[in-house]
Amino acid sequence: MLVDPGDFTPAALAAIAPTCVEGCAPGSVELVGGQVVYPHRADLFDRWYWRCGCGAYCGVHPTLKPLGRPAGPETRRAREAAHAAFDPMWRKRAEISGVKAHVARGRGYKWLAEQLGFDRKDCHIAEMDAATARRVVHACQRVKIASC
Repeated sequence: MLVDPGDFTPAALAAIAPTCVEGCAPGSVELVGGQVVYPHRADLFDRWYWRCGCGAYCGVHPTLKPLGRPAGPETRRAREAAHAAFDPMWRKRAEISGVKAHVARGRGYKWLAEQLGFDRKDCHIAEMDAATARRVVHACQRVKIASC
């Protein structure tokens, strides 16, 4: 769906708003300025965020597309741990095999999707709940243990 980044009508925003990963009701996510999410960070006031009524949030691409699904603190920590476990694996693969980073990352996500039982198109750490993100860490740890 093409989105007009200048169209801030409620209907246009509702059509592209993500769902909250914390299980909140659809329609509880709204587009807010950085001062709402980070009131103590004036350097982020000019950025947009998708924020749920429960306080969960995610960043926004310049096209207004969400950068993942809004998440609360526990889920954000789990996603950070998932990236910390997964990203070095695909980066090392890029280095070893000499393929470009985006190719190695795509192959890494294909492998991860298989480990989690997901379709590749549905496998994005930024869209995972906390339990799934923790499964990413375990899958990556199993590979490290097996290669020792």
